[in-house]
Amino acid sequence: MRLWPGPVLSIRRRLAVLILGALVTFLLIDTTLIYRSTLDSINVAHDRTLLVSARAIGETLRFSGDRLDVGLPSATLDVFEAVMRGRIVYRVSDPDGRFLAGTAELPAHDGAFPKRSPYAALASFQDAQFDGEAVRVVALLHPVYDGAGYRMVTVQVAENVELRRSLAKQGLIATLDRQIIFLMLLSVLIWWLIGRGLRPLAALGDELRKRPPDSLAALTTPAPRELRPIVEALNEVMGRLKGFLENRQRFVRDASHQLRTPLAVLKAQVQNAQRGDVAASVALHDIAQSVDRATRLANQMLALAKVAQMESEGDHAGERTELVALARDLAVECSPLLAAKSLDFALDAPPDEAVLVAAHEWMLRELLRNLLSNAIRHTPPSGAIGIDIALAGRTVLLAVWDSGPGVDAEREARLFEPFASGDPNRGSGLGLVICRDICRAVGARLTVRNRKPAEGSGHPGLRVTVEMSRVETSAVTAVREPQGTTAQRPASEADPQRPLAAGARTEAT
Repeated sequence: MRLWPGPVLSIRRRLAVLILGALVTFLLIDTTLIYRSTLDSINVAHDRTLLVSARAIGETLRFSGDRLDVGLPSATLDVFEAVMRGRIVYRVSDPDGRFLAGTAELPAHDGAFPKRSPYAALASFQDAQFDGEAVRVVALLHPVYDGAGYRMVTVQVAENVELRRSLAKQGLIATLDRQIIFLMLLSVLIWWLIGRGLRPLAALGDELRKRPPDSLAALTTPAPRELRPIVEALNEVMGRLKGFLENRQRFVRDASHQLRTPLAVLKAQVQNAQRGDVAASVALHDIAQSVDRATRLANQMLALAKVAQMESEGDHAGERTELVALARDLAVECSPLLAAKSLDFALDAPPDEAVLVAAHEWMLRELLRNLLSNAIRHTPPSGAIGIDIALAGRTVLLAVWDSGPGVDAEREARLFEPFASGDPNRGSGLGLVICRDICRAVGARLTVRNRKPAEGSGHPGLRVTVEMSRVETSAVTAVREPQGTTAQRPASEADPQRPLAAGARTEAT
């Protein structure tokens, strides 16, 4: 199965392309620098020869009155051209630029000479155009004897630069030939070295491919330092997956056992009733209790599955729920259970202030319902339970407390294990597991601790606190109202038009 659309370069090809790309760029820059350096060296050598030619011409100059005689044989120019392997022309001018001898078409010198020169002469070099060709021109200020003294003249000698460029190109071609061969050899070497460097990846892939489909053991292939984070991350993921699968298998095993037990009991009770071993009223009471336990267990397992599904979907970021109204609604919903055990119930919340939290209403309802159900189930008759809602800055503290026996150290260590912490006669042990998963899904923090012994009761009780983030009222655009069951309350419940007030204490009798 193709995981990525379009072609994807392998690591080996990518490294080879990057390394060779950088190497080619370096070689191009180096070749350019070599060409310029070679051309500069050729220019220096030819400039010296050009200067010697200008001096040689200057030594042949003589003044006869105002006329300048050039005692330069034509053969000498032929020798200069043979040495320079190019066309040579010269021009002699006076300091004012007036033509005296040579080739008049050669542009006159501008009379500017450098203050410092690498040569033992007052000379300047420049590039110019002559007869449609690029030429290199030297201008030499040279003294000429006129019978009474010396007069200064400017001797210019121009040479075609084609030879210089040809020599530089020959050097460039020779350099490129060597560098291309070097690049080809280096490419093969780099490809081979990258392959050797990536062998640990291939070994890791071989180990993963050769594993049995159900193997989640840690990877044992030796890995270099750069691969260790990947190997450690894979081992961590496989460890978590192994733990998840083990927990799921244990949950399915325990769930099947927990469901089989009440069904077996129910079957035995029906058989006893059919044989007439027990009175019909007793048999129906026992059957009703068994059905209630099986129904509660099935509902809790469905709730646990729904919480896991909603957590995996993760698209409830915009949900907002008003917590005080939800607590009131659930308190009224649970009023028959409170009345059945004559429990004193208290709801303490900020008066006349909406407490909004960023959570799905069903999740919060299920969380509070399970906490209240646990509190009612473990609180003895005529005891007390309550809900406290407090604000601490931008944090909401939701607490459900009771006056039951609390939990000992042994049970406390296994509170959040499915089917491990429940009392077989009272519950399945899934309530706190559901609460923990809901808190994890909504980003809340769940803590369980024993309360101090209540006055005169001798029982410490339990306090379960949920810390979650509060949503500012001004930032809320839509609030999910609690969808309670007040429309279906039995006759024994309080008046639906008079919900429990925040801060009030009510005894359900």
